[in-house]
Amino acid sequence: MVGSQALVAYRMSDGSMRVYTSPIAQYQTQLHDGELSLDVSDLSAAYGDNEIIIFATLGISDNWTTLNHVWQGGAMSGNTPQMHAASGANIQSMGTLNLVSGEDGTIGGGSSIQRKQEIHGVLNAVSWAILIPLGAMIARYLKVFKSADPAWFYLHASCQFSAYVIGVAGWGTGLKLGSESPGIQYNAHRTIGIILFCLGTLQYIGTDKSFDLDLGICFASKAKIRSQIQILLEHISPFGGIYCHNPFKGFDILEPEKKWKNAYIGLVVALACNAVMLEVYTWFFLQRKRSEGEEKTPYGIDGVNGHGAKP
Repeated sequence: MVGSQALVAYRMSDGSMRVYTSPIAQYQTQLHDGELSLDVSDLSAAYGDNEIIIFATLGISDNWTTLNHVWQGGAMSGNTPQMHAASGANIQSMGTLNLVSGEDGTIGGGSSIQRKQEIHGVLNAVSWAILIPLGAMIARYLKVFKSADPAWFYLHASCQFSAYVIGVAGWGTGLKLGSESPGIQYNAHRTIGIILFCLGTLQYIGTDKSFDLDLGICFASKAKIRSQIQILLEHISPFGGIYCHNPFKGFDILEPEKKWKNAYIGLVVALACNAVMLEVYTWFFLQRKRSEGEEKTPYGIDGVNGHGAKP
């Protein structure tokens, strides 16, 4: 964490311990030896039971009552410490120590970041992984039933619009989190998020007829542009699994309790099962409807029978 006054200790390749101080001035630091902004004396370290304990005496001002404390553990490359992991417990290992009472607690800033991460995850899971597939299912399966017209369209539009608005909010919180953590990057998660935002924007433009597409192109009407966008979305729709996949990237980053990941998996599986059942049901429904239509017109079109002449 930038601004930390670090006590660093590790076991060298010959089995001896090295312990020193290192001020953290930037992300991806090399943990070079340096003096801290506070006095440190009697610095030593001990290794046992696969753990390292650092001992030190800190000289602090009389008006200090609280000490913010962060701790990390990372891999080694020879005798050089490497960057620690940037997910799960490694981004939550922080607390406070009351120097008067000796009680420990949590750092407000850390809990704030964690809260933003949770909000980001919930917004995007609801938007891209639930509402988008649900809206697509409504458009595909309900519109074949005359009794559902035009209700299916309003349900579909509501799902898609809500998904886009919530998704933009989730995308914005992700950008905010990224700006607050310049040294921590999740390239795959970020790239998929950008792709989802672009696809969602295209879908909104392509389906919302109230959206003004005044592009100044005289040879392409708004309807034609929307039609081209819809064709594009149809061609890339087989890759719609990324809508549901990116939250798993988020779970890998935050490493929350398993119940949250299991709940999300349950929702995705439920949507998939419903889609399969509706696909089968609508197929049989359309087949039966087609058969009934053929029975009602035994002479074919315009009274012409199967032999090519009117009776």
